Amino acid sequence: MPASAKHDLAQELAPLEGVGSSITYREVEALLRAAGWTDCGAGDWASALVSPSGDLVARISPFDPVGPFTARLYEQAAGTGRTPRLHLHRLLSGGADLQVMERLLPVPSEEAATFLEQVARQEPELAAVVRRVHEEAQQALAWCGPLDTNPSNVMRSTDGQLVMIDPYYADGPNLYAQAGEDPDRFVTTIPASRRHHLTEIPLTESGPWPAAEREALAQSLLEADRRRAEQLITEAAAADVDGWGFGHLDGRAAEERPEWGYVGLLAEAVAQAGVAIDLDTGGGEVLGECPQLAAEQHVTESWAPNAERARRLLGPRGVQVHETAPGGPIPLADGAADLVTSRHPVAPDWPEIARVLAPGGEYLGQHVGPTSAFALIEHFIGPTTEAQRRGRHPEDETAAAEAAGLEITELRTARLRMEFLDVGAVVWILRKCVWWVPDFDVDRYREQLRTMDAIIRHEGRFVAHSTRHLIRARRR
Repeated sequence: MPASAKHDLAQELAPLEGVGSSITYREVEALLRAAGWTDCGAGDWASALVSPSGDLVARISPFDPVGPFTARLYEQAAGTGRTPRLHLHRLLSGGADLQVMERLLPVPSEEAATFLEQVARQEPELAAVVRRVHEEAQQALAWCGPLDTNPSNVMRSTDGQLVMIDPYYADGPNLYAQAGEDPDRFVTTIPASRRHHLTEIPLTESGPWPAAEREALAQSLLEADRRRAEQLITEAAAADVDGWGFGHLDGRAAEERPEWGYVGLLAEAVAQAGVAIDLDTGGGEVLGECPQLAAEQHVTESWAPNAERARRLLGPRGVQVHETAPGGPIPLADGAADLVTSRHPVAPDWPEIARVLAPGGEYLGQHVGPTSAFALIEHFIGPTTEAQRRGRHPEDETAAAEAAGLEITELRTARLRMEFLDVGAVVWILRKCVWWVPDFDVDRYREQLRTMDAIIRHEGRFVAHSTRHLIRARRR
């Protein structure tokens, strides 16, 4: 491609610089029209605008579940020369999809059919990519149809090359039928954040779709989403929160992990220890991941259900489980331990830790840091104070440790992204981490939960951040 042509393409793509998931498809249309792009066609799922030079076409779909997989095909099969040149693909707000590709020309149906037969017989690389991406789409989407081998899906590039377009499609008739007939089931198949504009597709070929019917379906789905939220809240309010495992949140919430890998560090430390004690062990889940424990391993836990879980998990491995009172002394004699560990202690008692460590003994802990999950917490309780935001600060904790007679040998910090994908996950975590919102109750905070659900439906997730710090210290 000549340098001048590349320059022209860059200029024509310039209005889309920075476009991402926070911008709507209507805003993209407005940006392109203001830059001189004009209408060049529309189908059931998308409309198209052509660039001023006529070299580029923007396909803009308010709602197209398979759009990202089509773009994936174009990217992965680019080396075959048998798919369109894709210059840009973006997922837009609410599940809309934008693809900007080279402009293509129609092909006679007989020539197109011959090309498709040739691909199936003689171009195994392209056929393999088409099948693989299609399988990925079918696994991810409830409404992905079979491969579309319609000859109209073959077009010609401006340099004369035949290319395959849009071999994947959503089963629109069944998708929209279930949305209308069984909205409560339908809303569980596609996240709300990816179907904001489900009733706004052009439907140029199969329409018209009367505005009143579109609005009625949108309202029906909104009401179904709200019923689903109430169901998730009710289920989470009754779910088991004992122990210190978080398997209940698999696929529903996620948190980045610090790069230092605490479990690996813990496993290395306890394997070399003679006498070790793990403070606030929960149900023993974290320590239980270590393949080898200390020769004499102790743990403490102040919540009775967790202590019982720890006995069941760790007792068979010879671990002594001490059920202690909150804030009580560590149940070891002075200088008895060569290792004290804790992952997310409630409140580290540095004088007690120093007391039970032998000279040269080590403390290893991963602590929750300041302002952890405060975006979530403040959604429920409102703004926090400066003192609350300062709590658990690593500078304060290390100063207290040193004052107790410990030498800090390592301090590392991390700020980590947390995502909650449904309101039930939020209810469960607030019941699990009771200190976040101490008076949490689903009835007391019903309105905040409904607002939270609306945020998740719109954004696809509620984002907060946690902080962690790793502390290693040695008894002087």
